[in-house]
Amino acid sequence: MSFTKEKIKDFYLLTTEVENIFINEYMPTAPGDYVKVYLYGLLYSQTQDNMTYKEMAKQLNLSERQIDDAWNYWQRMGVIEKHSKGQGLFLDYDIEYKQLRGMMYGLSHESSINQDYEKKEEPVYDEDLKDILLNVENMLGKVLSPKDTKEVFSWIKDVNATKEVIFGAISYCLEKGKTGVSYMSKVVQQWTEDGLRTSEDVREYLGGLEQKFARYKSILQTLGINRGVTKAEREIIDRWFDEMGFNTDRVMEACCKGSFIPSPNVRYVNGILEKWYEEAKVDGRNVNSKVTVTQAVLNRYYEYLRKKAEEEAQRRKENVYVQLPRIKEIDEQLLELGRKMSRSVLGGDAKARSDTRQLMNLLEEERAVLLTENNFEEDYTDIKYSCSKCSDTGINEEGTRCSCAKQRIGEAELWQNLSSEKK
Repeated sequence: MSFTKEKIKDFYLLTTEVENIFINEYMPTAPGDYVKVYLYGLLYSQTQDNMTYKEMAKQLNLSERQIDDAWNYWQRMGVIEKHSKGQGLFLDYDIEYKQLRGMMYGLSHESSINQDYEKKEEPVYDEDLKDILLNVENMLGKVLSPKDTKEVFSWIKDVNATKEVIFGAISYCLEKGKTGVSYMSKVVQQWTEDGLRTSEDVREYLGGLEQKFARYKSILQTLGINRGVTKAEREIIDRWFDEMGFNTDRVMEACCKGSFIPSPNVRYVNGILEKWYEEAKVDGRNVNSKVTVTQAVLNRYYEYLRKKAEEEAQRRKENVYVQLPRIKEIDEQLLELGRKMSRSVLGGDAKARSDTRQLMNLLEEERAVLLTENNFEEDYTDIKYSCSKCSDTGINEEGTRCSCAKQRIGEAELWQNLSSEKK
């Protein structure tokens, strides 16, 4: 294509607007010849003039291959878009220049200028996003790259984070020495997922976080570990408090026990606490309740209860024998018939067994009548255990620890203390 002299004269009187974003973010790292191509094309895009690629190569003293390489580079950088004319020929495409300010601050609609010089509407900027970006840049003390800018905008548009959460997360990250936008992005997303929306939410969350890190530090120091807590250790420690329900005193007690091994570590303490947790669940008690009664002591206490119940039954029986001698005779007869029943079972004599059982029933009925007629309960002479489910053995019919164990543990502690005082 040709240009008239008069038009070229006017052409040189014009100015070409170059966005500062391009100068600051893209130009410093771009090859010089590529910058020439970009600026020269921008010149023609803003003056509504056309130019062939051969003419551009001649004006810039470059080969057409270099021109093509430059456009490919700028397309990879995201500042232009190549639009093929469909012929499949070398350099057979138009160039669309992107509005970098639109990419930086966000547009209400797409806007660009291409080499066909069609005028587009001016971009409409989102002032809220722009204000947030400016605040973020002030906090970081630098101008964000286009990539980081898109990341910041995604916090609003995609993550749905509030500006209070964004500014709070940035302050938190900077205090930790984390200045990367990608790291901040993870914090913003996590806080938003955790339901943080307001400044008060952020303050409460950070307050809890400070307590947690103080807790981590105290636990590691007790174990003699002089370093920061790892992610795996944080997860284990958090589980002690959040899921298992241990309090600080109980955890520190476990840490003290774990500090005596050659190489103290969090996993060893975890083993102690898991054992305590399971024991508490079996006993039906709170995990923070200390157990001062060993299983051996508890077994002795059950034995004591059984013996006590048997002795009391024997005293009641002797009292009845004094008042009702016939009861003693019946009990002796029942004892002898019981032996006879055993012999008949072993001998296989069904008739003898039946006759013996019938006679025993008659004696038991006579015994019950005598007791009730004399103002005694039918089971007055029976052994009366504290727990009818396990007969004071601590083990129920299913072979598992009886539900009475929780109460018996407390009783056994008092019993043990009284026994120690008597000694």
